[in-house]
Amino acid sequence: MTNEQHEMTTNEKKVYSKNFSALSSDSNSLTIHTIEFSSDTSVKGVSVGLFDFETGEKIATTEVNAEGKAIFDMVQPDHPYEVVIYKIEQTGELSEQTKQFVVFDPENPLVTIETFNANTTESLAVPIVKQNPELPNGCEITSLTAILNYYGIVIDKITLSKEYLPTAPVTKKGNQIYGPDPYKAYAGDPTKKDDGYYVFADPIVEVANQVLFENNSNYKALNLSDVSREEILSYVNSGVPVLTWNTIDWSAPRTNGYWIIDGTNKKHPIYMNLHAVVLTGYKDGKVTIMNPLSGYETIDEKVFFNTFKALGSHAVVIL
Repeated sequence: MTNEQHEMTTNEKKVYSKNFSALSSDSNSLTIHTIEFSSDTSVKGVSVGLFDFETGEKIATTEVNAEGKAIFDMVQPDHPYEVVIYKIEQTGELSEQTKQFVVFDPENPLVTIETFNANTTESLAVPIVKQNPELPNGCEITSLTAILNYYGIVIDKITLSKEYLPTAPVTKKGNQIYGPDPYKAYAGDPTKKDDGYYVFADPIVEVANQVLFENNSNYKALNLSDVSREEILSYVNSGVPVLTWNTIDWSAPRTNGYWIIDGTNKKHPIYMNLHAVVLTGYKDGKVTIMNPLSGYETIDEKVFFNTFKALGSHAVVIL
């Protein structure tokens, strides 16, 4: 990889790291320990590249050992380096996952870097964040909170709901109900049991990207709506949790009337059992989710994707 190529590929990623004291027989050896976001689980099967931060020159690239560690010898004290974590593709090619600026300290030669875990046999360590009692109709923003927390962004569901989520009221004039386009704003108030409805992917993506920007993160939220089952599972199998829209009871979507989208003549069907969850794993025909109502659950793959598709295949990821 050339220096120019390195700069182009690493501008998209950032990782949160912690330094820990460790004993080392070689004071000039830097050890990089790769762990999953929000977990102490070692990430294996990845490659680690060490670059001179000032010149961009690649010093070495090595695959982590069975403990998820990569060791670099003859590293200069107090010198700035850039560490890049790569996923090893089936073709053998390296695909960048995360990066971290490091100044080598011989007194603290072990640097732990959080990164994507595509090799775990368990589901991703997305923290459980429950919507109740504060947000009885805030499943989407609560699920986003869990994903942001997974990536190390310290923020709570109430702050996201009150300060970031675009909302618009649902009103009644005579016998007709009027409300916003859920592709543009949350309908109603997520803190209200009887006056809160839902929102689709785009506003959630906007909220996520605003928070990521304010936290100086290079990660970006993406709208994955209309993607296939295979694409959704490929993200999860690459260590990326996916926010998906399903139904609360895993049955077919139910509607009850409609509202007129404000400023238009368009009718929007009112979904009565819409819900949002975080997809965290897939194994043996079953998916694992973080359900903001109940925590971790395992659902039959066909049931999960049937409801996902029936509601329009809405999904969001952060990469």
